Amino acid sequence: MKEKVVITITDRHEIDGESEHSRLTTVGELERTPTGCILSYDEADDFNGCRVTLTYTCGRVEMQRSGAHCANLTVERGRRYSCAYTTEFGDLTLGVFGKEVRGSLREKSGRLFFSYTLDFDSGFCSQNDLTVDYRCE
Repeated sequence: MKEKVVITITDRHEIDGESEHSRLTTVGELERTPTGCILSYDEADDFNGCRVTLTYTCGRVEMQRSGAHCANLTVERGRRYSCAYTTEFGDLTLGVFGKEVRGSLREKSGRLFFSYTLDFDSGFCSQNDLTVDYRCE
C-alpha cells in the first residue's frame, strides 16, 4: 500500500575541490517492502517533469529517473556499477562507486543516506552525498 509522504532531499556534491549543496522538499509516495522501501517523487527546477523512484533494499539503493533526463543509478557500498544517463545533448555512461549506504526506516518517518563517487572514462568526476528524509502526512 502506498502512503503519501513529505520528502526532503539534501544533496552535497564536490567537484574539483568545490562543494555545492541543494535541498528540495516535495510530496511523494512511500511503499514499504519486506526488505526496505520504495520512495517516488516528481523533480523540480532543472529536472522539472522527471519522476524519481528510489528503491532501498538491504544496504543498496537503486535510483531511476524518468523524463527528459533519464538515469538508472545503483549504489552499494564497495561496488562499482555503470549508470546510463540521458540528457537533451545525448547519452552518457558513468561509473558509480558506492562508499556508504544507510537506511533508518520507522513507522512515521525515515531516512536514507548514500554516498558515492561518479567517474567518466575512469576519470574522477565528483563525490556525492544524498540524504533523503521522509515523514508521513
